[in-house]
Amino acid sequence: MNENHDIIQAGKKSISVQKALKIINFKKITYKLFKNPKRNTKHFSVNKFDKKLNVESFEIDGFKVITVKSDSSSNKHIIFFHGGAYIIEASKAHRKIIETFALKYGFKVSFIDYPKAPENTFKKTHEVVLAAYKQITENYPDGEFILFGDSAGGGLALALLQVLRDENIKPFPVKTVLLSPWLDVTMSNELIQNYIDKDVILPVDGLIYAGNIYSGGENPKNHLISPIFGEMNNLGNILLFFGTNEVFYPDCKKLIDISESSTGTQIDYVVGEGMMHDWIVFPSEEANQTIEIISEFITD
Repeated sequence: MNENHDIIQAGKKSISVQKALKIINFKKITYKLFKNPKRNTKHFSVNKFDKKLNVESFEIDGFKVITVKSDSSSNKHIIFFHGGAYIIEASKAHRKIIETFALKYGFKVSFIDYPKAPENTFKKTHEVVLAAYKQITENYPDGEFILFGDSAGGGLALALLQVLRDENIKPFPVKTVLLSPWLDVTMSNELIQNYIDKDVILPVDGLIYAGNIYSGGENPKNHLISPIFGEMNNLGNILLFFGTNEVFYPDCKKLIDISESSTGTQIDYVVGEGMMHDWIVFPSEEANQTIEIISEFITD
């Protein structure tokens, strides 16, 4: 069964931001970042986090995993997968979201700096992410774990959820949050063309390029790459956010339709009316509202 939360309506600031991004042709900037991604941006250096947080870290095959918590953190533990088309490193905005979850809402949060393309393909990404998940859950045996992912991170979270189910790995996440998830790297849904002009962030040709290099020559419809092609039964409670002004809208709707006939999976969803892709990383009242809804979902 699926359930729709109240719609998040784009306010004046969000509308203005979208207009500005369209004027400067932000999709062209995004495309250039896909082709020439920055490395070692250091937004997730341990010393960058708010000093009120306790920060721990370890590495999986050279890839950093950082856990942050406050002195009053609960056992609710978010495992965080950032967006960036599997190519771009996590941003300062991602770090700020993590700090908000930890400081304002009292969650523990673990960030996995997973392997990126073009240096790596999905195989290495999944190898590291699965090992990191096992280590995090071993380090915090009393934790209740929630997967969270935005954009490509949402696709990765859903793909990992399927792996955890298929391999019967415990503990299984109690809940999952997907925000503007990239569910199909082939971008082959014919309805996407109706959203190309509305989306001020994502260039479809750039996404296809990114999906191909992340796939590493394998079939991009492999469910580890494009999780919408995977089995949707027994994935637990999922909270899905997506905007009407993004090219991922059709595939998010498709995921809801597919899940209607699944068992053991419930998708609650929030539609961002007039909202752009991954709006949570842009400062706005709608972003704050989204974080509040996520926190209520986790603690409910």
